[in-house]
Amino acid sequence: MALSMFKEIAILKTAKLVKNTAGFLVCFVMAFMLSRYGMPLYPVTRWLVDHSYQYFSHYQTDIYEPGADPVTFTSLITVIICYALILLFSFKWIFRKIKN
Repeated sequence: MALSMFKEIAILKTAKLVKNTAGFLVCFVMAFMLSRYGMPLYPVTRWLVDHSYQYFSHYQTDIYEPGADPVTFTSLITVIICYALILLFSFKWIFRKIKN
């Protein structure tokens, strides 16, 4: 009896994790699409990446091609993850409001 209930709880938690992960991945792709060149979030993204490059570029020891260095990549991924989290929480809030 207890083992059966434990399995049910584990399945429900796994399903919730899969649902949240899938939602985040969808929001990550949307954020990536919205921050490409010519899209609405591109100017903000470019500004954030440029400023982070100016701040952290002196820590680089090697010479890289323009736009292909680890600082630019890391800051771009960080900005897109922040956009994705904002989208995810906004969609969850909207769905909660619609449901109630």
